[in-house]
Amino acid sequence: MFIFPIFLLAREWTALVYMAADNDLAAWADSDLVEMEVVGSNDEVAIVVQLDKPYIGARRLLVGAGTSYELQNLGIIDMCDWHTLLDFLGWGIDNYPAEKYFVILWDHGSGWTLIARCSFGSDWSSGNELGIFNGDLRKAMSSLYDYTQEKIDLFAFDACLMQQVEVAFELKDYAKILLAAQTLCPIQGFCYDKIFEHLIDDPERNEKEMAKAAVSLLVETYTNIQPVVYSALKLTEMDNLKSKIDQLANTMMQGLPNSSLVAVRENVQTIPIRNQTPGPDDEFIDMGDLAQGLDSLLGNAETSELVQAYDQTILESQFWGDDYSLATGLTIWFPREYRLFKQLIDEYAGLDWAQSRWRQFLNWFYNLDDIRPKSISWLTASSIGKNNDFRLTWNAGFDLAPVTYKVLEMTGSTVSVFNDLCEDSSQWNFQGFTIDSTNAYSGSACFFSDNVSNLQNSIETKEQIFLSDPGILDIYLYYNTEDMTDSLIIEFGTFRDIHYGWSNGWQRRRVVLPPGNDRLMISYYTNSSINRGGCYIDNIEIKDLINGQYIREYLSDTSLYVFGKIRGDYGFAVLAEDKYGNTSNLSDFTDVLIERYAAPFSIPSPFQTGCDIVLDYPDSLQPTVRIFSLSGRAIKTFPHESIEHKQIHWDGKDGQNRDIGSGLYFVLVKAGSFKMLGKIARQR
Repeated sequence: MFIFPIFLLAREWTALVYMAADNDLAAWADSDLVEMEVVGSNDEVAIVVQLDKPYIGARRLLVGAGTSYELQNLGIIDMCDWHTLLDFLGWGIDNYPAEKYFVILWDHGSGWTLIARCSFGSDWSSGNELGIFNGDLRKAMSSLYDYTQEKIDLFAFDACLMQQVEVAFELKDYAKILLAAQTLCPIQGFCYDKIFEHLIDDPERNEKEMAKAAVSLLVETYTNIQPVVYSALKLTEMDNLKSKIDQLANTMMQGLPNSSLVAVRENVQTIPIRNQTPGPDDEFIDMGDLAQGLDSLLGNAETSELVQAYDQTILESQFWGDDYSLATGLTIWFPREYRLFKQLIDEYAGLDWAQSRWRQFLNWFYNLDDIRPKSISWLTASSIGKNNDFRLTWNAGFDLAPVTYKVLEMTGSTVSVFNDLCEDSSQWNFQGFTIDSTNAYSGSACFFSDNVSNLQNSIETKEQIFLSDPGILDIYLYYNTEDMTDSLIIEFGTFRDIHYGWSNGWQRRRVVLPPGNDRLMISYYTNSSINRGGCYIDNIEIKDLINGQYIREYLSDTSLYVFGKIRGDYGFAVLAEDKYGNTSNLSDFTDVLIERYAAPFSIPSPFQTGCDIVLDYPDSLQPTVRIFSLSGRAIKTFPHESIEHKQIHWDGKDGQNRDIGSGLYFVLVKAGSFKMLGKIARQR
């Protein structure tokens, strides 16, 4: 008998089961389908399945009592393509409309990231996995919501380890309740016969009642078989939970992490991803147990509100097994070591949950930050105002720690004082490094550090390199080393720049060097244990920035108002630095042309005892400088011989060596027909 979709029926529930079994779980998919057929669909509940298996392909089935009816044969498809998931859900809702929808994603699962040990789904035919951090699941569900304008009533994962705050936050705007295992679950998965029998017995149950019942049935099924934790979350509470996490993180990060906080992490309930024995080395922990631990430690309003928000989020949570006696239903990522945190932090940034302060809190907790702020990708200058003023604006150099900015000004030219394409060693003294012709960034060769144990290799320029002003080192690096252990170190005078870990291909490093007359030295050190790919170096250039200087440091804003600049050509660049001393690359220079002569001004402004008055006039002139009161009374005159480098120093006294009072004063620069008038202020 073939059952067609019934459009006019006021169905209570449609269950849409997405069985991505094109992998080693195929036999268990057949077993679960048999369980569904124990119950089958009826007038009130439709059970619709999309089942994909190796070499067979995918079929859409309507589950009946004792058998299933093929609705469509889709052939070989990629069940880990989010478009495929979207197509099935949209098709199911169109063809089997109901008051409420129960969506189940069936496959392997282990969390939020798309790497071999952490993902959802595996499709052998395509070799793909359905990602969480890269937005695959979010794209499917947001597109479905755009189409239906309705949230899924009950969304479930029949997969291990998916009840994570990072996963839940991806779904919060598109579903009401999330049902999933917090732990590894038995390979048999959901007890579909019991769950669907419960649904069919009383189809008027709402999504909360159904989710609570499913949690009880699942834990009851695996009692005395395997330790498990199943739970159901109210996704409508996720924004409030994030808000309370953020408030607590912001409060805690005003201080420093301490041993008591470390002890909370050491003793928290963890969720293992490879076995059934929790331990402090696990990367995932129970969020509720953490909240309770922080509340016991700190006992402040923020911890109390977090505990309350968490309790409001958990609709139902049950466990079996003493190892999970402190589990409360929701997992969060909290690696024990900074090294593990750093390995996945870039992927974590792709999650919606990364909008929270959790990453910043973890980075603060480890207190070992060695990640450089993101480089400044754009820097612009506004139009020039009448006082030769303008505003520099740049993008934020993102970092997990607080960041400040340094603004570098250049008023002269740049002079290349060292340039080597690394084709040979003619400008260097080599110790252990070699010339490599297999992995050059450009040209035919580069420098290679070697990659064996116990290295102390280095290269050093044969000649000293003189920088009269700050300089720029521009260098290309490619490295793969044991993280935080083996190190590539660049040195010039007091400057030191350390690199380790994996560069993920060739990276440009562009940094500011201090003035000096030193040799450039690059060293590579390894220990006696793990050796990876070593380090490659190419295209090294050092430029002297004539008249270069920092005009602002420790600036927290991403803009700077510049005023009173004298006539000339300027270049400005910005770098970001976090509180741990990690610096971004120096941005490219933005050029600013000042065509008008500036009115005279004082440094400092206002001044108290004395000041330097900055003057701007054509180089061919020899002006005099006169200071007047606001009433026009002459205070002091400076002949042109008093001017040095277009500045004069005024001690705040008049022509008769008497101290002048507080107030505003005019400064007149005059030579023939050239006149410039400015105002300065004294404050005593």
